[in-house]
Order: sequence, then C-alpha cells, then structure tokens
Amino acid sequence: MNVNERAYTDATDSTGDTDGSSNLLAAAGIDRLLLLNENSDSALFSGKKFTSWDECEMFLNEWAKQQGFHLIKDRVTRDDGVIRQRTFICSHGRTYESNSSRNTATKKLNCPFSINVSCPKNKNPEGLVSINKINEDHNHPLNRSIIEFEESKKFTMEMIEDIKFMTIHCKFGATFQRKFLEGKFPSHPIFSKDLYATIKKFRPNSKSLSNDAAQISNWLDNEKEKDS
Repeated sequence: MNVNERAYTDATDSTGDTDGSSNLLAAAGIDRLLLLNENSDSALFSGKKFTSWDECEMFLNEWAKQQGFHLIKDRVTRDDGVIRQRTFICSHGRTYESNSSRNTATKKLNCPFSINVSCPKNKNPEGLVSINKINEDHNHPLNRSIIEFEESKKFTMEMIEDIKFMTIHCKFGATFQRKFLEGKFPSHPIFSKDLYATIKKFRPNSKSLSNDAAQISNWLDNEKEKDS
C-alpha cells in the first residue's frame, strides 16, 4: 500500500463516509485546508496542500525523519522571484563520486525517492502549495534510530552562541570549549567532529584576515589624508 492509499484509507476508516464527513466538517466550520488534506495531518499524499513553502518544507522534513531518512532540496523553478515548483529528494539521492580510494560514510546511493511540489500561478488565488507526484521507492534501508541520534546530538542555539563567543572573543581552542560545554550541558552529547566543524564556522580564514587588514589599511590612509 503506497502513501496515497494509506492516506485515503485513514480518512475513510475514521468516518466511514468521506462525503458525509466533508459535510459535517464544513458545517462545523473546520478550516478549509483540513478538508483539502482529507483529515490526514500527518500523512503524505498527492494533493496535500499547505499555506506556504515554509509550512510545506517543515512538514516534509519532519515526515521524512519519522520514516527514517533525511530530505534535501533539489530542482527549483521560479517566476519573478516566486517559487513555483520544487523537487525534494532523499539525502542519498545524488551520485557521489569520490577522488579518494577510502570508504566514506557520506557516499550517495542515487536513491530514486522524490517529491514534486508546486505553487501554481493560475487558478490558485490563495497561493497554496501542493504535493504533486511522489516516488516513494528507496534503494537503501531506512533507520529511524539513526535519524533520532543525529537530531539528539545537534547543538542547540544557546550552545552555538557559546561556541561563537568562545571562538571569536576568547580565542579558546576545542579542548577548553568541550570541557566548558560538557559542564554547562551535561545531558547533551558533545562529539569532537561536530565541535570542530562549528568552531571552524566562526574562526577567520586567511582570506577574511587579509580583507580585514586591507580595510584597516584603507581607513588609516583616509585618516592620514584628513590630518594632512
């Protein structure tokens, strides 16, 4: 049974009569979007609608995590800066070509899973975003526990702000920062690889340092001209 069939079964099983259910819901003043989604808030199916791209993306990301995989954005079509079509694919959906002979855990498997979403310009006065076509096939096992583990070890915004402050203003290295974070957030796992990657985001590289030096030099030259 595919996702469309499951969604339809859920909707009909809960009411026994889709037409009667629609009339009752409409009479009760239930939001129109719930009717369009056939009373299946957590199900994914062709025809499901959202009020915005942000709402759609949030739903799809959470839905994918519940299934045991990650989604990433793929092709996009814009019209006057407005997104009209977008394709979401499995994070293993692109072919990965490595220049190294070493095995890598990030190897792509060319997974065929995809979701096509659109926000039609015509006959769509409310600007709703709709799920069009779903290819639900994967060529690899799905593992919800791995996704949950990855989510659990992500740094919170407070932790990221602490790392940013310690890197930029205090110039602390990874060893001190790890001890600090472990003391402040004892229940949160701290992995060296994640910490190094986050520190690197806030550590200036040679190019930025060169740009800063050039700006300072230009400022000094301007100040000298003012004094002369």
